[in-house]
Amino acid sequence: MDKEDKVEWIKCKNCGYLQHSSHRRCLNCKNQSFKTILAQGHCTLLTYTILNAPPMEFRDRKSYALGVVKFDNGIRALGQITTQEELKIGMKLDTTHIKICDNLDGREVFANVFKPIE
Repeated sequence: MDKEDKVEWIKCKNCGYLQHSSHRRCLNCKNQSFKTILAQGHCTLLTYTILNAPPMEFRDRKSYALGVVKFDNGIRALGQITTQEELKIGMKLDTTHIKICDNLDGREVFANVFKPIE
């Protein structure tokens, strides 16, 4: 992954609980001291859905796939999948950072998306 592609979580320095970096306190022990953990390796598809009624930002698409993945070091992430074809729970994916849409104000939105490994 490039620097822009990084998926960060935080690990509690007190109890070791791994959680999303948006939290300011440990969800397990309420500690406020963390170590940043970066997603490593490929990821595995845990679950997915096909959105057939996408939000307005995705008005150029009839549908798209959204999935939850787990990286080799335990970090989980939610994001779009580059294809809707032949998706299988347990399949390996790579992460790429791309433009996913223009928001309603016309600004470009970039995000990590997941692409099946061929």
